[in-house]
Formats: sequence, C-alpha cells, structure tokens
Amino acid sequence: MSGQASRRTKSLVLPSHRVPAHLARRFNQICLGVVAEILAPEDMTPLLWSVMATVQEAPGSGQKQAADAMGVDAVNFGQMIDVLEGKGLIDRRIDPGDRRARKLHVTERGAALRERLRPTLLSAQERLLAPLSKAERAALLDMLVRIIEANESYALPGNGRRKPKRKAHPETNVGGHHENGLEGV
Repeated sequence: MSGQASRRTKSLVLPSHRVPAHLARRFNQICLGVVAEILAPEDMTPLLWSVMATVQEAPGSGQKQAADAMGVDAVNFGQMIDVLEGKGLIDRRIDPGDRRARKLHVTERGAALRERLRPTLLSAQERLLAPLSKAERAALLDMLVRIIEANESYALPGNGRRKPKRKAHPETNVGGHHENGLEGV
C-alpha cells in the first residue's frame, strides 16, 4: 500500500477532536469558506448575506428583533444594516406606529441579488453534504436544528467571550471526569 493510499484511509480528525465543539467549528469553517467564495464577487460576506436573508424572511421587523432572531449583537447587526443599506440592498423605513423606530425591508435590488445567487448557494450546500445519503442529509439537518433549539441559552451574542449568566450543571463533571465525553475540549 502506498503512503498516499494509507493517508486516505486514516481520518484527518484526531480522536480527541471528535467532540461537538471542535467538529462544529471545523464544519462552520468549511461552510463559511464555500459560501464566501460565492459571495466574494458581490462584495458580500456570509454574515451580511444572512442578515439580508433574515430581513427578507421577516419584512418589516425591527432591528432588535432581527438581531435576536440571528443571535447577533444588536450593535453589530446595526453596523451590518448600515453596510447593506449603503449597497442599496436594505431599506430602513419609519414605523408609522412609533416614529422613532425603523422597520427593515430588502430592496428590489437586494431581492434580485438573493434570487440570482440562491440557486448557486443551495447547490454549494448540496456539494458540502454530498458524502451523505439523502436520508442522512435530512437527519443531520434535523439533528442540528434540535441541538440548536435545545441549547438556545448558549446562542447569545458574545457567548464564549463574556462570562456566562447561566447556572453550571454540576452533574456533567464528576471527580474531574466529564460524563459527556468531552475530554478533548
């Protein structure tokens, strides 16, 4: 067996890295790289694209509500709205019920850009999941949604950089050993 063939049969993921935190970070890195490659010619980033998609899927929402829906800090979200507004992709309209508030809307130009790029982005997502069968793809997405929804308290802006406000779960650490198998984290 040649050296190259034996390398292909060995996993690139170390045993100690077979934990959710590391695998999720690497998966996110791969996903963002693929999406960024598609969006770069449009001078867009994956996060700006997500902001625009959020606004398009909830037209007329306020900035705070949209930021909360994405799990993004409201100040950073506002800066991204500024960028998208400067590109002519997002519109801020005065809320007739509260003249101090602004409602967010995707412009015709923004909707056209999303319509044009969406098939390419969806195709890239399919290529990412190509090693899985159709049933496995659906199962993976369902499981990821369940994990995210069950751990919503961790999906907060600044998580990981700020001291958590939630209570620790002492049952997960007994005698210095983690019962959840996250030793490599």
